Amino acid sequence: MVDEKVLFTSSLDLTNHPMNNVKPELKKQYYLILEYFIKKHLNNKFIDSRLEHYRIKLLNSYTHIEKETDIKRIINSMINSTIRPWRKKYKYWIMCDIALILLNEDLINNIAIEMKTYMSHRQQKQFEVLLKAFKDDNEDITSIIFAKELISQYRRNRIFAMSDMRRFIVTANMSAGKSTLINALIGKSLVKTSQEVCTGNICYIYNKPYEDNRVYLENGAFSNNASQRELKNISWDVQTSIASYFRSINDIKNRICVIDTPGVNSSINKEHRRISQDALKNEQYEKVIYIINANKLGSDEEIKQLKWFSDNIPNDKVIFIVNKLDDFNASDDNISASIEGIKKDLVSLGFEEPVICPISAYFSLLIKMKANGDIMTDDEIDEYSFYVKKFKRPVYDLSKYYKDVYEQTGDNEMIEMSKKCGLYGLEKILYGGTI
Repeated sequence: MVDEKVLFTSSLDLTNHPMNNVKPELKKQYYLILEYFIKKHLNNKFIDSRLEHYRIKLLNSYTHIEKETDIKRIINSMINSTIRPWRKKYKYWIMCDIALILLNEDLINNIAIEMKTYMSHRQQKQFEVLLKAFKDDNEDITSIIFAKELISQYRRNRIFAMSDMRRFIVTANMSAGKSTLINALIGKSLVKTSQEVCTGNICYIYNKPYEDNRVYLENGAFSNNASQRELKNISWDVQTSIASYFRSINDIKNRICVIDTPGVNSSINKEHRRISQDALKNEQYEKVIYIINANKLGSDEEIKQLKWFSDNIPNDKVIFIVNKLDDFNASDDNISASIEGIKKDLVSLGFEEPVICPISAYFSLLIKMKANGDIMTDDEIDEYSFYVKKFKRPVYDLSKYYKDVYEQTGDNEMIEMSKKCGLYGLEKILYGGTI
């Protein structure tokens, strides 16, 4: 049975596909063969979408392709052409693409058996090298090095799909910076941020094994290349799922699911509190990320929510994020005293030895945007420079509040600043699993 979650959280990058530079007629034939084998064995919205990805890339068009009547002749000419020996690579590329589209070992094997019927006995034996390479990362692929990049993509997706998933549920009162923190962890502006009520339902955000510059979005309908407009205009009448590569400071070894919940103190929609609390009671997750606005401590709404947490959520599941410390002024505010005060308040509410992680979520996002070469506005460029200067001052250095996070010789600016603003330490806790 095909795991649709595996398809939804997989990566597929056709930027350097070996068929990109061949003649249009060959591209068409190549695509028709892919579609023939794939749809013969599986057909659903994810498969349709992945095939569309190939169709657009290879044919540079959304237009419908008229089916050839003699598909077997086309397969023969591309897989077993004795008069065109340079086409011997095509069958390997086709099989790699079939594997990348399906990501299911049983279906891949079934199609491989059918493809072999078009090959000579000698060709079948050579073809086995590719099939073994799909299953064994140590298989020698020297003889089919021309398929290395596609094989690597399949292997990375397979290993990723087999890894454990770590699930984190995020909750906060409005204006605590929940959406900004989520975007900072992802390294991209995927979640809408504003003072209005942004999230009115549960949103599941999954990482992908490698960057393919595509955002998958399921929100009633499925898109494998969601635009910023689609992401900003999500309908909150239904649950939403998003999948994208997470730009983390260090490599993430596990699958990650960040569960975004509505702000619990919305004056516009009281239903949001119930949705969030139901999710906290019923979802499966490893940790709760509870975000506190460092500038708005001790409000009645905050105390009410914290009491509910203390009564309903195991203490060891909660990580408290103290956000917006970038707004502090050294002459008027004391970060250490504020954190210590928060800790005392949490202990008085029933949280024993609370885990408190101070951070500037906004600066964290700017760090990743700059490190990844994203287009930044003039204001964002100016703010980045301002925060670099600010967090280099010892009084604002948040790395001291994290275990085993120290500045090291050789740290580049991204690493240095991510440590000082709290991002490095938080990601180490979430993705490294240490507290």
